[in-house]
Amino acid sequence: MSNIKSVKIAPDFENRYPGSSAKATECAMNLVLTAELLQKCIASLIQPFDLSPATGLVLSILADSETPLSPNNIAQRLIISRASVTSLLDSLEKRGFVKRQPHLSDRRMLSVVLTDSGRQVANQFRPIVHKQQKVWLEALNEKEQEQLTQMLHRLQASLMDSSQSNPENAALNQYR
Repeated sequence: MSNIKSVKIAPDFENRYPGSSAKATECAMNLVLTAELLQKCIASLIQPFDLSPATGLVLSILADSETPLSPNNIAQRLIISRASVTSLLDSLEKRGFVKRQPHLSDRRMLSVVLTDSGRQVANQFRPIVHKQQKVWLEALNEKEQEQLTQMLHRLQASLMDSSQSNPENAALNQYR
């Protein structure tokens, strides 16, 4: 097995942090660790294409779209800020993978189009990533994968609801 250790919470955690839950914190921290591990694994798979996970996602979103997308639409799909998308698009445009052009009906807006070379790169790296995702998730059987997806959806909904009802969680509102 791997030398990565899952996160364990100290037995006196709830005494040190009244009103907390050691199990909830352990779950949250292990989710973060899992996300970081997935991102590192994906980054290593697409590194030969000189892509980051974020630029790879932009190419994937555009490859799946039947029409050009606005930078704002890409930002919403990636759950990141418009400024971050601008930086990603700058990088991809310099490499000839995307092109920004005026929107057809509103000249004040931009549309992002995948170029032929961008589509070619997307068509090369995506099968590699998707094949490896299957391998990684074989640690869970198909029923467990479905259960995990359902549990993650419930957790995501809870986080979104929490961000709506608690002004302290305003940062989460950007994901809505």
